[in-house]
Amino acid sequence: MYTMAPMTVRMAPKLTKNLGLDSPQSQSCLSLLELCNSLKEFKQAHSKLIKLGLLQHPLPLTRLLACCTLCPDADMNYARSIFELDENPNTFVYNFMIRGNLQQHQLENALSMFYSMVSDANYSPNHITFPFVLKACSRMKAIEVGKQVHGQVLKLGFGEDVYVQNSLINLYSTCGLIGFSIMVLERMKNPDIVSWNSIIKGLVDLGLIEEARQIFDKIPKRSVVTWNCLIDGYVQAGFVDEARILFNEMDRKDTFSWNTMIGGFINLGLVDAARNLFDEMPEKDKDLITFKLMIDRYAREGRDREALETFQEMQKLKIKPDSFILVNALSACSNLVMLEQGEQIQAYIEREKIEVDAVLGTALVDMFSKCGMIEKALSIFHSMEKRDVSAWNAVIYNLGINGYSKEALSFFSDMLEAGTAPDETTFLSVLSTCRHCGLVEDGRKFFYMMSDDAYKLAPKVEHYGCMIDLLARANLLDEARKLVDTSDFSSNVPMWGALLGAASRLGNIEVGEYAAKHIIELDPLDTSCYIELSNLYSAAARYDKAAEIRKKLKTIGIEKEPGYSSIEVNGVTHKFRVSSTFNCDIGL
Repeated sequence: MYTMAPMTVRMAPKLTKNLGLDSPQSQSCLSLLELCNSLKEFKQAHSKLIKLGLLQHPLPLTRLLACCTLCPDADMNYARSIFELDENPNTFVYNFMIRGNLQQHQLENALSMFYSMVSDANYSPNHITFPFVLKACSRMKAIEVGKQVHGQVLKLGFGEDVYVQNSLINLYSTCGLIGFSIMVLERMKNPDIVSWNSIIKGLVDLGLIEEARQIFDKIPKRSVVTWNCLIDGYVQAGFVDEARILFNEMDRKDTFSWNTMIGGFINLGLVDAARNLFDEMPEKDKDLITFKLMIDRYAREGRDREALETFQEMQKLKIKPDSFILVNALSACSNLVMLEQGEQIQAYIEREKIEVDAVLGTALVDMFSKCGMIEKALSIFHSMEKRDVSAWNAVIYNLGINGYSKEALSFFSDMLEAGTAPDETTFLSVLSTCRHCGLVEDGRKFFYMMSDDAYKLAPKVEHYGCMIDLLARANLLDEARKLVDTSDFSSNVPMWGALLGAASRLGNIEVGEYAAKHIIELDPLDTSCYIELSNLYSAAARYDKAAEIRKKLKTIGIEKEPGYSSIEVNGVTHKFRVSSTFNCDIGL
């Protein structure tokens, strides 16, 4: 399956010097190789070795290749050029090349190098080679290749090596062949904790939690990883109570243990239980993932103040937030209209030189807009190198709701000219702007633009709602009624409710009755419909009809939930409710 092109053997360049390995210069240069922290520094040491004529010796060449492949920013093409200088590469040299390709995620090259190695009778893999090759097979899910490598393991007599056996267990577990993993384990004379952990993880990944628990109970000695594997399995299966029992039994917990349990509670919507565990968690164990779990969930549930408080706790622990957390924090500032906190976050972004991508830039634009700083929001928008549709939407929407209708529609035009395709949210923002400003012609144009050949977006209930309100405000109720009648949402209660509300505001009984009729047919128990229609009759002095509607409400057993007002005084909320007999009911 994987083949390697014939190696081109290149002779070493002409040497300017030819010093022995024991010379001070040679030893100094070889020592420099060990100190290289970047590819640039490594290349300088390489040049020095060439200058001293040391690449004719196998030892310097092997050390050179080892340092090159293990360098953090290793260039495997460059390593290959060094490899080709060696006319007789040994097993160690091949191992360095296989390992380097593996670390740089060049998995096919790692396997190709292995095939070249075993195809030559002069070279033979050893116990170090096979774990690297099997790991490459695991990552690629190349099970058939892995089985061939397993055959080589047995053929060359490495079937008893614990590291090779653990690599085989991991290969079969990763590829879902847990039976093969257990077979390898059962043939091991002295399986270690890594062996058992690989089996448990393989069972957990296949959803075989009870089988994993049986193996867990058999292990004579467990590590933190062992506990974490099973706890994670219970959490992934939704058995958070069983996971918590195991968690409580652990003698030593690490960050993964805590995060797994917190994540389990959060996924089940048990945010307060997750918070209790978060508060129990030692500060030294909390990391970026811990705070991301809590802040994201708070943001999703609209618990913005708690999201910000958790973010501030994160800052006290000097844990650097990522863009994801910063976006959630800025969103909380937007919803709470907390300009000062938002400005502090922006200052942090600038101080730490965090890249403001489209998502983070949009969050800043939205925050400043909602806090009334439109000019600042526009300044950030214009400074963004890349703007996606969400960035444009944020500007258009916030300009519209703040009364800058012309500017909002101008930005919409700029968006189209920039080649950014609008989405449903864009059109909703534009239609909302037209509604607020009474721009009927523009509203019609944009509404029908949605579904034309250029965008092919089907208007949703929200878009129809905007158009109905826009037409109603312009006293075009008949057109609004036709719009509802011809829409795909003619059986949608909120659509008719919007028309009924518009008719009620304008005192149009005919359209109001028409809309109410459809609502009652679709949902006979819709209280708001009866109340709106009764109010419409009362406003037109049709008290007999209003009384008839009220009587019908009582006949079918529907009562309007009484409303109440509230006021906060000295930290205490006072609620005032009016009962059906108009007696004032004060609740403290």
